Amino acid sequence: MIRFLIPVNFAPYTINALNYCAELANQLHGEITLLYCYTHLLSGDDNDNKENDTNVISSKEEAMLELEKLKTHITGKIKNNKHIIINKRLLDGYPEDAIQAFSEEYQPDIIVMGTKSKGETIKELLGSVTLDIIKNVSFPVMAVPNDYEVKIDQLTNILFVTDFEKCEYTPLHKLVRLVSAFETKIHNVQYCSSGKEKVDTEQITEYNEYCKTTYRNQNIICDYICGQDIFSASKEYIQNNNINLMAITRKKRSLISTILRPSVTKKILFNTEIPTLFFHQQS
Repeated sequence: MIRFLIPVNFAPYTINALNYCAELANQLHGEITLLYCYTHLLSGDDNDNKENDTNVISSKEEAMLELEKLKTHITGKIKNNKHIIINKRLLDGYPEDAIQAFSEEYQPDIIVMGTKSKGETIKELLGSVTLDIIKNVSFPVMAVPNDYEVKIDQLTNILFVTDFEKCEYTPLHKLVRLVSAFETKIHNVQYCSSGKEKVDTEQITEYNEYCKTTYRNQNIICDYICGQDIFSASKEYIQNNNINLMAITRKKRSLISTILRPSVTKKILFNTEIPTLFFHQQS
């Protein structure tokens, strides 16, 4: 059973992420834990949520009622909801701290978080909490844009941007497990900054053979992309191959450190308007 942790603040962008996760969990017979972090000092005066939340949570009792409404929302939205286990959890503390601490206890397979509409500042786009979680937790984190229309039955093509190193095998294994219930093609793609003529075709062939041998029931193709920068190259590949989800591995002083710069994060995560899944290098 796959465990999904969904931090919520009852804003529309977190509800959209919840809808996406519910569809995933239903297909995978998964467990969902709804997590709300109650901070008395911020309740009723949370500047990050004022313009987005329809409800301001003023007490723990009210928070529990809202969590129960979300649980009812999930069970009502999913037809065959007998395959989903839904838990509710209310914690005291600031979300960026409480989510990280609880994830260590709960050991989720994936944390699903909503992101706000594109066109805002980068802090608003990712949300300070979401950015902190992506940077600091050791578990995969999926960021679902607020404007993304949930079409889980159309999860047909996934772009996994990689450098084909051995340390990428673990994230690939987790990705295959996550999409095992879907007829999905994984595009395992290496970005070559030096141009097409510098592509290591032998390495791609070797990695392709590994994937075919290891994941016999999963449709995986190994390819490469070239371009002025990884972001424009990825965007073009996403458009040309009808990509529904992008996955990438977070490494220190590597690909993700560049992606997390505000200007390029906006390009890669929000201009494509698809969910992005952040894996973390295992040390």
